This record gives sequence, structure tokens and C-alpha cells, in this order.
Amino acid sequence: MHAYFKKFPSKEAALLKPHPDTTEEQWKELCDLFTSEAFMKRSEQNKKNRSKLTVNHAAGSRSFQRTRACMKNQESGNINPAELYKKNYTNKDGIWTSKGAREIYEHMDAFQRQCDLEGKTYTEIEVYSEILGKKSGYVRGLGRAVKPPPSSTLTTQSSDLQHQLAKARDEIEAMRASREKDLQEFAKKQAEMEATLRDHREEQRVEQERIRLEQEERMKREQERMQVEHEERMQQEQERMRKEQERLRAEISKELEKKMSSVMEKKMSDMSKRLFSQFGVQKGRCMYIVITF
Repeated sequence: MHAYFKKFPSKEAALLKPHPDTTEEQWKELCDLFTSEAFMKRSEQNKKNRSKLTVNHAAGSRSFQRTRACMKNQESGNINPAELYKKNYTNKDGIWTSKGAREIYEHMDAFQRQCDLEGKTYTEIEVYSEILGKKSGYVRGLGRAVKPPPSSTLTTQSSDLQHQLAKARDEIEAMRASREKDLQEFAKKQAEMEATLRDHREEQRVEQERIRLEQEERMKREQERMQVEHEERMQQEQERMRKEQERLRAEISKELEKKMSSVMEKKMSDMSKRLFSQFGVQKGRCMYIVITF
């Protein structure tokens, strides 16, 4: 199928001429598979691996067909493709002719095991074609006498590809379901985190409001206390100033009285002296007595 697809210059051109053994829908899915990044990467890697393998058979002058006939099961008539390849590319001591030959055998054996696990049937031609590829009308590894199967006999391969497509679709669907589940879990956790953050912010807001009210109440009480203390100090200061003024008035009044008394006495003494000098001692004494009383 892939070889048929590669005959076209582009995917669009291939879609216009579906493979005879497939429906248009099946061919479209195959074209999507052949142009997918994973398939192209794997195909390119397999191509590189095949180009690096240099193998030499160890059958000598014996043809591949003769070896094939010798290894055919007498009862079932079947041949194990991997063991046939091993027979042709190991010496009599069982040593591989090259590392590449051993790797090809391992690929064949793994491919056969995979087919057995999936319940698929296969022939040595199909195995060799899958692992080694085709060249100029014959199958690599089986000699030029063995021709690759024509397009009309590829129904088994088409069935295998359909099975692979169905399996790939199931895997994609499982991945999509898993991704959807992961997204739902993520959305759920994100919602829980957002709810937790909202609760935390609300708790912070309530706590900040409580602290603000406490601070306002504390400041109010402090202001009231300071106001009371200020008024008390003002009253005390006013009382102190009143008492100080009264004391000063008393002292000033006392001092004035004392000075006035001293002045009066002096004035009286002066007057007495003047009278005494004018009227004599007797008159002055009498006058002094009269004035005094």
C-alpha cells in the first residue's frame, strides 16, 4: 500500500486514485497515516537502517531455493522465514556473516512474533518483503526466482493495515480520553485552588478590617484620654495661675499698705516737725496730739 502511495507526487494526487483493494474512506485514512509525522519518521529511519546493512550469505553455491526446499516442514509444508534467513546467513558454526545480517534476523523474528500475538498469518514472501523490501520485481533474500505478490493478492496486507488503523484510532481515542480526563482534573484542581485563594483573600480582608477597626478604636480611646489629660492639665494650670495671682495680689497689697504706712508716718513726722518749728514746743506737742487723735 505504501509503495502504491509513493508513486504519486503528493497526498492530494494519491487521494484522487484510491488503491483498488480499498474504499475511498479507507484510502483516505491510509494516506493520512502515510503522511503522519510518526509514520514518515519511522519509514525514514527504516530506510536508513536498511541502507546501512551490508550482508553476505553463507550458503555458498547452493541457491536460496534449494535451501528453502530443504527447510520446508514435511508435514505442514510451511517454512519459518526467520530461520530460513538465519540458515543462509550463518556459517556451519552458527556464526553470523555480519552484524547487519543478525539485525535483519532479529527484525524478522520480532515481526513474526508480533503477527503471532495479533493472530495474523504470514508467508516468508510477506516477511521478507516487509523487512527487506522489494527490488526490480523480486523479493530480497529469496532470490530472483521468487516474485513479489501482485496487487490482487494484497488483501491480507490491506487487512493488516486496516487493523493497524483501527488500533491507531483506538490509541488516539484513548489518548484523547486520557487528555480530556487530565484537563478535567486540571480544571477541577484549578477551580479548587481559585476557591481556596478567594477564601484566603476574604479571610485577609476580614482580618485587615478587624485590625483597622481595632486601630481606629485604639486611636479614638487614646485621643479621648489625651483630651481628658489635656483638660485636666489646663484646669490645674489655670488653678495654679489663679492662686499665684491671688498670692501676688496679697503680696502687692501688703507691700503697698506697708509702703503707704511708712509714707504716712514720714509725712506725719515731717508735718509735726514743721508745726513744732512754727508754734513752739507746747503748741507743737498739742497740735501733734490733736492731729494724732
